[in-house]
Amino acid sequence: MTVPVPSVLLRRLGWCAVVVGLVALSTAGCVRLLEPRTSDATYYLLDGASPPDTAATPPPSTDPTGLRIGLQSPRLAPYLDETRLVTRHGPNAVAFSEFHRWGETLDRGIGRTVARTLEARPGIRSVEGVPWPRGATFDYLLRLHVLSFEGVGPRPPGPDADDDAPPPDGHAQMTVQWTLRRPGADTVLVQETTHHRTEDWRVTDYEGLVARLSRGLHVLADDVGTHLQALHRP
Repeated sequence: MTVPVPSVLLRRLGWCAVVVGLVALSTAGCVRLLEPRTSDATYYLLDGASPPDTAATPPPSTDPTGLRIGLQSPRLAPYLDETRLVTRHGPNAVAFSEFHRWGETLDRGIGRTVARTLEARPGIRSVEGVPWPRGATFDYLLRLHVLSFEGVGPRPPGPDADDDAPPPDGHAQMTVQWTLRRPGADTVLVQETTHHRTEDWRVTDYEGLVARLSRGLHVLADDVGTHLQALHRP
């Protein structure tokens, strides 16, 4: 007489057989566990080194009577709020590089670079980005609105392109609107726009693009510093 086996027991026996089989395959070297995949991306920081053909940024000013500047969080045009570097091809087409990325959020990198450059100017004691220390007081507040910050040019050559042909040239461009006002006051004392454009950028040279964009931020900081000196002139 055949004794029926409960279905629950059959299911358990089936799972046991699967587990035993996997263990056997793993022991025999037939199953390989997935290994962590390293990223192929290159990461960049603004102002990681001095921009090409410019002098090294001097150390911060130690003038105890200098201006104290509060730097508000830079605003970015929405398409720039990315970890990927942006290039523009024509008036309406933009591309986001999967393999060339910012090593920090772009607003933080821009703020850090502008603050560091401003602090090196005579007559400026400190530039503090948010979050501001408790109890901090400032002579002026600086606000940046970044409208463009990218490379512009033809698309890079495809995989079938002639290896001996040099990549086409483009340019790097930066446009930043900025304002200065007194803390606790709504009146804007200065409202300006700084444009910076650098030619002779090879469209495949992302390290060169970052260096050119860093150079634009130095120009921006110089513009802001000049207006601060004019505002605070006795």
